[in-house]
Amino acid sequence: MITTLRHLFVDSWAGRAAALLIFLAFIGWGVGDVYSNMGTASSNEVVRVGDRSITPDDFSRALSAQLPEIARRIGLADPSRLPKGEIEQIARQTLQNLVIQNETQLAAARAGMMVPDDLVRQEVFAIPAFHNAAGQFDRSVFNDRLTRIGLSEGKLLQAIREDIASRGLLQGMGQSVVAPSSLTDRMLSFDASQRVFDLVQIPFASGVVAAAPTDDQLHRFYDNHPQMFRTTEYRHAKMVVMTPDSVAKTIEVPDDVLHRLYDFQARTFDMPETRTIQVLTFTDQAKADAAATAWKSGTSWDDIQKKFPEAAAVSLPSVRQSDIPNPELAKAAFAAPSDRISGPEKTGMGWVVFNITAITAPHKTTFEQAKDGLKTQVQNQEAGEALQARQKQFQDAVAGSSTLEQIPSDLGAVPASGTLDSNGLTQDGLPAPIPGDAALRQAIIHQIFTQSKDAQPTVINGPNGTAFSLLVDEVHPGTLKPFDSVRDQVVQAWTADQKRHAADLRATTLFNAAKAGTLRKALQGQAEASALRQDVAVSRVHPDQTLPQNVLRGVFGLKPGTSGMFESPDAFWLVNVTADKPASAEDMKSLGKQLSDEYLQSMRSDIPVVLNAAMEKAVPPSRINMALYNQVVTAATPASAPAAESGGH
Repeated sequence: MITTLRHLFVDSWAGRAAALLIFLAFIGWGVGDVYSNMGTASSNEVVRVGDRSITPDDFSRALSAQLPEIARRIGLADPSRLPKGEIEQIARQTLQNLVIQNETQLAAARAGMMVPDDLVRQEVFAIPAFHNAAGQFDRSVFNDRLTRIGLSEGKLLQAIREDIASRGLLQGMGQSVVAPSSLTDRMLSFDASQRVFDLVQIPFASGVVAAAPTDDQLHRFYDNHPQMFRTTEYRHAKMVVMTPDSVAKTIEVPDDVLHRLYDFQARTFDMPETRTIQVLTFTDQAKADAAATAWKSGTSWDDIQKKFPEAAAVSLPSVRQSDIPNPELAKAAFAAPSDRISGPEKTGMGWVVFNITAITAPHKTTFEQAKDGLKTQVQNQEAGEALQARQKQFQDAVAGSSTLEQIPSDLGAVPASGTLDSNGLTQDGLPAPIPGDAALRQAIIHQIFTQSKDAQPTVINGPNGTAFSLLVDEVHPGTLKPFDSVRDQVVQAWTADQKRHAADLRATTLFNAAKAGTLRKALQGQAEASALRQDVAVSRVHPDQTLPQNVLRGVFGLKPGTSGMFESPDAFWLVNVTADKPASAEDMKSLGKQLSDEYLQSMRSDIPVVLNAAMEKAVPPSRINMALYNQVVTAATPASAPAAESGGH
């Protein structure tokens, strides 16, 4: 949760706006003070964290806000349809989140962090939901919004003040962490060190067959390989498939959620004039004059950059005037005509020469115009989580439907049926219309041809978070074709098998010779010598893509001075590792920084977890009051859902 808070509160302004919504939801979106008169002050606490209390009212507000939100994420318009176990899990996580929020505030107080009123005021003024049509903070809009959500100004300011304190505490978390060079060097050495080897490929087709096959040999091969000479097996299957796309279409998104998202993205939908600008910035006026002259003569943007490499060149696509950090350039660029080289202009950042390649007039997208796109955006964002949350319902539905014909349509499970072969082709030779991407299609086809006819359907987890269930209700097995009708095929197959066998014998002979010396010596005077590749160098980060994967893996498994023999679908490969070679200086520089950054990020991601544990160790939460906890969960549980079971925290 601390990681989540850090990303929400620190990493982006948009994230802070979203976080504020969560705070608002937690402390007052239309939820009454149900528990304000429950018992005395000392008994009216679900959990105490230091001198801060999490009251039944706090817990109730947070839980009441979370239940419809979670229901919406999994595509349920009515929270009462949430399973009992899901509600209990949401309740535990909600209380834990409240504990962490309070621990963060206590840690900020221990650090002596005081949030000045001016900073709170600036934060309030920056919230788009409180802006008027001109994009300015408006007190009447502010009051109206607070009234509509049932929130007092004091509560809002308290939430924002705590938000700022949390950001101040978490800002820069982990910035002083340093990745140990000893470890990164070892990892870099493993990934970037090079293995040098000789190799030769011996294709199956290079094998020599001494004589044509006899009838006895052909009949014996035909009898021993019946699967090669059968007609195609077809199977008919019924299936239901759940993918993020299919689930997304069933997620219901209330208009109030779309309105809030629209407000947050007001900058996107209320667009002033934007311009696409190409800019060259010089420190020398004479160079700027020369560039302007050359550019005006018809030199292209790409060529002008090459001709004046000392210039700082940048292309700014579809920017507002306020987006340009150079105010003099912003003013000049938005006064200049389109498709005309302008400048040089003197600015605080140097002499600029620029071209306006496109101008987009101001435009406003209304809520109704944006609604479908916003809905799709929310649905796609929530689809993965919704699919996982519906797995239990999907499993229950499949368990109760031996024919897969009673699966609720609102789960987002797409039905399909048809006859196909093991390659996924119909009897017309066309790809069977199986829902999902190529990986999911392949998984479904594999299951169809491994599952027994009329076997009870079960839910199978597919690739990329998908799920499916299927019933094989018809099997049309292939039949063995008469020998006389496939004689030519038998001859071809026998010949290919004999060539492979001959290539195997030849490769084995050379391999044994290489083991006794080197591959180079083994090939001296041999027909295969012309195919020998010497001193091939590869690393794990720069593999030779022309080599099979098992050959590359084998190269790194061999010690210098040893040989190996490997098989690919059409050839045998002989490898003799000759040396280990240090990583190149270029790899050490580029990959070293990349590896260090990745390891550093991994270390930093662990810090919030440790911080959370440290904060709870410094101020351990008091024992949970299970009586109040259960009362809140029961009261917050929608009427038609079973009450939550009692359990520890």
